[in-house]
Amino acid sequence: MDGTGGRYPLDELVSRSGVDRAFVERLVALGLVTPDPDDRFGGGDVQRVRLIEACDRAGIGVEVVSAAAASGHLSLDFLDGPQYRWSELCEETFDELAERLGIPFDVIQRIGAVLVNRHVSPEDRTRADDDALYTPTGMVAAWADLDAVMRIGRVYVDALRRVADAEAELFQTHLVGGLMQTGLTYGEALERSTWLAARMTPHMDRMLLAVYHRQQERGWTEGIVEGIERAVEASGAHAGPARPPAFAFIDLAGYTAITDQQGDAEAARLARELSSMVDRIVADHAGTPVKWLGDGVMVHFRDPGDAVRATVEMVSAAPVIGLPAHAGIAAGPVVTQDGDYFGRAVNLASRISGAAAAGQTLVTGSVVDLADDPSLAFREVGPIELKGFADRVPVFEAAPAG
Repeated sequence: MDGTGGRYPLDELVSRSGVDRAFVERLVALGLVTPDPDDRFGGGDVQRVRLIEACDRAGIGVEVVSAAAASGHLSLDFLDGPQYRWSELCEETFDELAERLGIPFDVIQRIGAVLVNRHVSPEDRTRADDDALYTPTGMVAAWADLDAVMRIGRVYVDALRRVADAEAELFQTHLVGGLMQTGLTYGEALERSTWLAARMTPHMDRMLLAVYHRQQERGWTEGIVEGIERAVEASGAHAGPARPPAFAFIDLAGYTAITDQQGDAEAARLARELSSMVDRIVADHAGTPVKWLGDGVMVHFRDPGDAVRATVEMVSAAPVIGLPAHAGIAAGPVVTQDGDYFGRAVNLASRISGAAAAGQTLVTGSVVDLADDPSLAFREVGPIELKGFADRVPVFEAAPAG
């Protein structure tokens, strides 16, 4: 299954998307996924099912998305474009893939953690492009040091992630955003931009490989989810849990300068000690490191109060390893895919972290309200300008009470 064409029945839509059959039937009943006169579906339906299911898990419920679509504020027809043909699920498991390729499963597992930020189990189903991801790296790992292979894999991923991020910004900010400035709605602007993107796709496919498409999915999904959030808000519907998760970005201040002066060995030591400190403190506060960024980390917390307590503790402890840290925290509904998180809360936390000074933890007003902990104190810093946000954002500095 490559998801590039053809029509298929409901059972295959369920299999390709990897989503529960009852959920898919619910989307069909609501008209969010529509079969042709022969009751068959296409590749765009796989992407609609996966995206809506991810939104539903994040608290943007199916009925909310349906209401936004019914009011005319949201359309998911753009997912029929060829540029949204991300890889679909196969029947082959990772255990079977490892046996077929002649690669030890533990090597497959390590490769997956690096290339697609996913911890796979033997019984997990593969995606159609997993063969392209694991075959060359597995072959090299049979002849070279596995750690060296993992290092070059990280280089590929980091470089292609930057490409995908720049592409997403061009599409959402300059194409969709530029058209919206002419008076079009988000849906109308998206439809016109998709027309152009559809004609670019064959050229992009020749230029870029499978790892790029994974990073492209991450970047574009982020923009799509933010668009859905805007459409839901415009429709007047409520989205998100009453107590949403929180995200913290913690970065070492002065990392680049000190590593330029003292070399790679010092960079490795700082990264190692930062990782050890984060793992210890985050575990004590029910958090989960999501993404390591060289001199920093993104952490997910189910409870905003835990996020503030853990982050303040990490910023306070950072000078012990050799450099001060700065951090930002935001809370809100997000979408989860392949171990990563997408939504405005994630972007906001990252931007606030960048605005924080060394030794400072900045949080949004909603985090202050949700934390509600007498052991914490919050000082209003004031509205600040953040890249990617039209309005100035009120932020507060968090610290231990007293």
